[in-house]
Amino acid sequence: MDSNTLPDCLVLKIEERDIDTNELDATLYILYDKKEHHYVVRGQRSTHKVNACTFSYNCEFAHELVEFITFVVCKKNKWTYILYNYDNLPHESNEITYEFLNKDESYEYELAGYPQQKFNKKILLKNLRMLRNVFNYYN
Repeated sequence: MDSNTLPDCLVLKIEERDIDTNELDATLYILYDKKEHHYVVRGQRSTHKVNACTFSYNCEFAHELVEFITFVVCKKNKWTYILYNYDNLPHESNEITYEFLNKDESYEYELAGYPQQKFNKKILLKNLRMLRNVFNYYN
């Protein structure tokens, strides 16, 4: 393992699919930076279009993150949750990009997946808190 990478880090991926067309509308990768004590989001909107909009978001608390996610992802659409355990992320969360997470996505990192779910705020909050509470110390 490279000294510039984290040993293990849980990353929750949320995909939003349009309920009518089943086209992918948004993708979010969410992790918890244990060193900086905040959630990190790397996302992309309108992924089915050529000029997709990528974005980043950081916040300290899970309930703040729920508010952000439910603003950018339509609650009426279908949500897919996939949990990954990466062992090759940059040590600094500011260096983790959407492109890296999307490019390096692999079944070898996947722990679980729940496709085409209805939005449930309680489940979303539980999943986000899990990211904060399940970790390996690396310093």
